[in-house]
Amino acid sequence: MRAPICISNRPWSRGRRFYGCSQLEENRCNFFHWYDKEEDNGVVEDLKDDLEMLQIKIRKFEIENKELKELVKSLKAKSVKRRNKAVFYKLAFFTSWIVYVLVKFGL
Repeated sequence: MRAPICISNRPWSRGRRFYGCSQLEENRCNFFHWYDKEEDNGVVEDLKDDLEMLQIKIRKFEIENKELKELVKSLKAKSVKRRNKAVFYKLAFFTSWIVYVLVKFGL
């Protein structure tokens, strides 16, 4: 039986590769062997650096996303105000036109 290569997520060995038992939980044996040597852990350090850089980028995108959502909300509010102004001016024009017609024709 072949043991799959897994990646550790324990704080003291995060990112290191190891062989572990491939059986389901109830049939699992205690087989364990490091795939890489601790000295060869440069790949792991590179992966940790990449992960940290990606987490920083994610945070920047989250901040940018929040700012954009606030901008969209503000623009929608301005749009509603403009639409309401347009309706007001149309009603004012229509009302003044009715008043003009009533005065002009003496109705």
